[in-house]
Amino acid sequence: MRNIYPVKYYSAEGFVEHKIELGDEDLEEIIREYLERHADFDFDEVEMVNNRPTNIWLYAKCRKYVDPEAPVAEQEAETSKFGAEVNVTGEYDGNPTGR
Repeated sequence: MRNIYPVKYYSAEGFVEHKIELGDEDLEEIIREYLERHADFDFDEVEMVNNRPTNIWLYAKCRKYVDPEAPVAEQEAETSKFGAEVNVTGEYDGNPTGR
């Protein structure tokens, strides 16, 4: 897993967004851990089978919403607490790569 920087605060939308890049090796671990927690049967081993010939890269967008009713100073403190490095004042672009 790799953090995509910078962490952005979308003030018009009211959230701080961290973007995490996930590779094939991350997916195997995520799926295994999910199955261990949620499968309704016991198992001793998990083997991941990828029938796709190419690598895939996914991005997880992790958002923390800021209370729009809070005073501006409180909103700024909260965005700093969650690691926002850039304040984006325009519309949300939805670009998963952060570039």
